[in-house]
Amino acid sequence: MKGVVKTIRGVGGVALRDVPAPAARAGEVVLDVIAGGICGTDLHIVADEFPYWPPVVLGHEILGRVAEVGAGVDEALIGKRVVAEPHAGACGVCYLCRRGWAQLCADKRSPGWGIDGGFAERVRLPAHLLHVIADAVPDDAAVLAEPLAVVCSGYEQAPVEPGDLVVVVGAGPLGLLAALAATAYGAAGVLVVGRHSSQLRLAAAAEHGLAVARSPDEAASWVAARSDRGGADLVVDTTGAASAVAMATALLRRRGRLLALGFGGAETIAVPWDAMLQRAVTVSFAMSSSHTGWLAATELLSSRRIAPEWLVTPFDLAAWSEAFDAVEGRHVIKAVLRP
Repeated sequence: MKGVVKTIRGVGGVALRDVPAPAARAGEVVLDVIAGGICGTDLHIVADEFPYWPPVVLGHEILGRVAEVGAGVDEALIGKRVVAEPHAGACGVCYLCRRGWAQLCADKRSPGWGIDGGFAERVRLPAHLLHVIADAVPDDAAVLAEPLAVVCSGYEQAPVEPGDLVVVVGAGPLGLLAALAATAYGAAGVLVVGRHSSQLRLAAAAEHGLAVARSPDEAASWVAARSDRGGADLVVDTTGAASAVAMATALLRRRGRLLALGFGGAETIAVPWDAMLQRAVTVSFAMSSSHTGWLAATELLSSRRIAPEWLVTPFDLAAWSEAFDAVEGRHVIKAVLRP
């Protein structure tokens, strides 16, 4: 079968290769892959900026149909359309695992970097990580379950309270999903703030009913016009940029909440420490996705309280390089590979 493989360490080294078809082992399933979403992590792996164990098939945002089950797995799963938590290899016995934070286990080896992932015709995964997706959910929405679960897990750390004014910094897939989820969770107003290079994404967001701003000044005006509390209640940053943290601090009310969901790529960034202290800002960092975050994400999709399929642009697996370029160039919101 064909797969998009990170073949060697270093920058680049990605190719569409013939790879062995997987067979289900005890406790595992094999999926016929329907679609795999390209994440920023995949770009970081190509750029040699994220841990990985080559040769490895890329892709951890996976939608598929169960084709084969191993020993100990319920055969009723065969034929089911599923998504999967990317926490393969978590030990199950460390402090983090036993607290329900398997996503942070040091032994975790997720599909797409630690074990073969979903940019292939088939993928093998642990059965206990699967979530069945309701038939009513289109494929282009279901494939977004993993990034939506990241958002929902973040909102466990910094909840959206009914009536909140929420600002999301970053108009990429994670930011737009964060905005849609905040609306579904009962926010009174949600604003997406993007930069000049995100015009296509901001235009699409506005077309689908989201309020958008293209500068810190626009964002400040939007907040001032709507808040009687002195600022936004919650700012979600999906960029990891120092400028975004500074803007978030300026937009937040006193005792406001800042949720950090995005990597910035720098080892350290400057933050407005005194201003954050004076506002008594609560800062929360959320990494990867919890099991309960997945339950929330799949419920939001199944109930159609979120219908995010408009974010997706599909590409054939053979066009993987074109798809990666489209993501890096911000020509699409979310590129998805379809074997």
